[in-house]
Amino acid sequence: GESAAGTRRRRDVARRSRAPERRAAVRRDSRARREMKENDDEANDDAFDAFLRWCRANAIEVREDDVEFTFAVQKANKDRGVTAKRALERGAILAVIPFEACLTLKTCSRADVAASVEEALVKTKTEASWLCGLTAALCVERSLGLKSRYFAYDRVLPRCEANVVCAWNDGERSYLAGTEVETSLRDEAVAAKNEWERVVAPVFKEHGVECSFEQFIEARTVVSSRAFTLSPNAGVGLVPIADAFNHLTGNHHVNVGDGDAVVRSETGGEALCVKVTNEQGVRRGDEIFNTYGFHGNAKLLNSYGFTQNDNPADEVRLTTTNIRTEAALAGVCSGTQLTKRFKWLERTQVCAPDASFSISKSQAISEELCAVVWTLVASEDAFQKIRHTNRHADALHAIETVSTAINTMKIRGNNPSTLTPEVADVISLAIERRLSLYRSQTNIDGGVSPPRVELAIQLINSERAILNSALLTLTEFVNKHSHNRAKGSKDDSDAFALFD
Repeated sequence: GESAAGTRRRRDVARRSRAPERRAAVRRDSRARREMKENDDEANDDAFDAFLRWCRANAIEVREDDVEFTFAVQKANKDRGVTAKRALERGAILAVIPFEACLTLKTCSRADVAASVEEALVKTKTEASWLCGLTAALCVERSLGLKSRYFAYDRVLPRCEANVVCAWNDGERSYLAGTEVETSLRDEAVAAKNEWERVVAPVFKEHGVECSFEQFIEARTVVSSRAFTLSPNAGVGLVPIADAFNHLTGNHHVNVGDGDAVVRSETGGEALCVKVTNEQGVRRGDEIFNTYGFHGNAKLLNSYGFTQNDNPADEVRLTTTNIRTEAALAGVCSGTQLTKRFKWLERTQVCAPDASFSISKSQAISEELCAVVWTLVASEDAFQKIRHTNRHADALHAIETVSTAINTMKIRGNNPSTLTPEVADVISLAIERRLSLYRSQTNIDGGVSPPRVELAIQLINSERAILNSALLTLTEFVNKHSHNRAKGSKDDSDAFALFD
């Protein structure tokens, strides 16, 4: 038989003989990719030119001498957005978009379908019905193709905003464990399934609209990330041109549809204008940012599919469930006493059963949170002095009065009178518990796409930084004032009686 060395030599000769063929295949593949990209670029250019013609035909005014739509310049590999061609001063109007040019349920090409969707939304009492309704309208337009009045507009829209959480699979969503997306915001994937099954699918079947659930999800991510409120009467819609501006939380440049931004179009109807509102205006060559609202990264990721570095709106919320659990585990008082005190807090509307308390960069611990926890950890004598009140304002006044009388100015400093070492302990435990819920960055599921990993990590890091900062503040407070601790009021009852 052939020796091993001989076999290797034969394989090497065969591999070298195929090398030119492989290099030629690589060159052909590279050339094909370049041609495909050039074709895509030309298609995008043609689509954007057609879109601008469509805008003019629909009385949409665009100051093309002032702005450049960089999302259409694919050859420059630029991201979606708008830049200033020249310096723009505050008050400059960059675009005017008539309401009738916007896609809403009222302007949908199939009025019969739109009417049925509206009727079904009312009948099913669907939450956030605007999102379901406008998504259905976009699905209708996409099903019509060239026959749609909005075909040219839809061609410059993405088929799907890929990173909106609704589009994440279960493995990818698991990486958001412990974040505000999972603990405080609505599960959009579940909501979308309910909308489809209870509203959209039955209506589309009745009217012969061709659309799959996957296509509905794609359209929903676009609507979620791009819709604007036109006016109380006109409702919510997709607004051509205005939706090309990227978002910035804080220090944005333009507003769309705020107050005096509702104007009259050339045709005499109501319209939205995109107006520069930043005091410093916009410098030539800078990207022009709009704002979708003062949203933290959890909201931005959940609804829009992106996050922002150093987002000033980031926050983490502790719920009453978090507080109840840690107060019980800390044994600050009996379970029976905790239940009684929570009932008083609910009756006086100081703390609702589903209340939550924000911790942010600007405010580590709120007075409301301190007041609730103080009520739980206060001695029985102190609680008896406040429990006679029944109105919200009276209850807060009683808490402030009694806690001030008990606390000392030395402990108070610039802190609320309700912040004591015992209160700080319970809040710290709740924060530590919350920190333990986050996924480790080293434990990344192989099924998670890299962009979504980066988005999740940015959200987690931001929330962890907020919680760790608050925890450090509380720890320093406790270390400084631990000698002022009050004796607890716990009796022999089981602390977990409050869960019975």
